[in-house]
Amino acid sequence: MGVLLKKINLIINNKEIICLKKVESKPRYNTVIILTGAATYASNYAIFAKQFRETEVIIINTPGHGFGKSLTKGEPLTDGNDLIDFQVSVIKQLIKENYCSAKVTLLGYSIGGMTLLNIVNRKLLEKNIDLCILFASARFTRYDKTIIKGLYNKETKTFNAKSLIEKSLIGKTPWYIKYLNPNLICTLSATCHADFLECDNMNEISKNELMIDNNMSVIAFLGKDDCFFSEEELLKTIKRFKYSTFISLKEYGHLFILERPIKAGKLVFKAIKEATLKG
Repeated sequence: MGVLLKKINLIINNKEIICLKKVESKPRYNTVIILTGAATYASNYAIFAKQFRETEVIIINTPGHGFGKSLTKGEPLTDGNDLIDFQVSVIKQLIKENYCSAKVTLLGYSIGGMTLLNIVNRKLLEKNIDLCILFASARFTRYDKTIIKGLYNKETKTFNAKSLIEKSLIGKTPWYIKYLNPNLICTLSATCHADFLECDNMNEISKNELMIDNNMSVIAFLGKDDCFFSEEELLKTIKRFKYSTFISLKEYGHLFILERPIKAGKLVFKAIKEATLKG
């Protein structure tokens, strides 16, 4: 059975923004807002969101996200600062229009996690974020230029995916071939490349803005075989939070949340539930 998500239409700066929401008649926990990973639609997280019991979940569609046309209209965001401002504006509007609880659990996956960290570091939603969930993310990506830096070649307009595939495959990700095939990716529009350009730009922001101590709580998840982010960098990142919990996923890589959405969703919800009861 498919997961039914309600479509939320917002107008921000005269632009139509679309979010998807898992509705609960009597929510017990704070609304979870998901900042998605690169090249994915909000609908890709539907099964993951379904695992959050007695919890409303909102997934934000970002302009240009996904392998194709985004549900949210507008040019793809290639600048990290624009992405940060966009997500903050959407969350503020969701709260203002009572689509979610005043206090939220903000979950950032991959590039969404890097966005979350900048939102926290700049104290942009300090009064609204009750708990942070960092999934497969950190302040910096791995410093492997063949994987992260310059994935998109502006001169040749091609995507250097060969080494990414070779280093990402761990035997449990068969659909990498379908979605990261170099011949396919080289033909994709710039909207898909935009997400990866944002990763490079987020690294630049991190170099220029030191992560400062904050009073937030964070629960961080990272697969042992994650090709984008290292455990060392993640542990360094979450030290800046007043309260932090790290959960290592020994058998999985960067795409665990998409490959095993039921298991990933149950793990995250369990952690949120335990943190809520402690609080």
